[in-house]
Amino acid sequence: SSAASDVYKRQRNEQMILQYESLIEALPKGSIACRKNGYYYLRYRENGKLHDKYIGKDTEIVDTIREKLALRKHYTEMLSALKQEQKTIHKLLEELA
Repeated sequence: SSAASDVYKRQRNEQMILQYESLIEALPKGSIACRKNGYYYLRYRENGKLHDKYIGKDTEIVDTIREKLALRKHYTEMLSALKQEQKTIHKLLEELA
């Protein structure tokens, strides 16, 4: 692989990392908890504290949030792979330098 294509790969990788980070930022984090009374809550951590955000009993809303949580998990895994790739690219470019 040429140095030019490695630089291009690095730029593309960095753009994708930024893109995934902004996608992740826009999605809810945490997990869905159902209390005994049948009400759903979004449970998440912020600044080390555990929060429960009331959702209600509407299963459509609960399902939408579940989908967004799954999407966030997928994006987080993709981001992790991109960051691994970034390390590999940096190593390659250091070896070429």
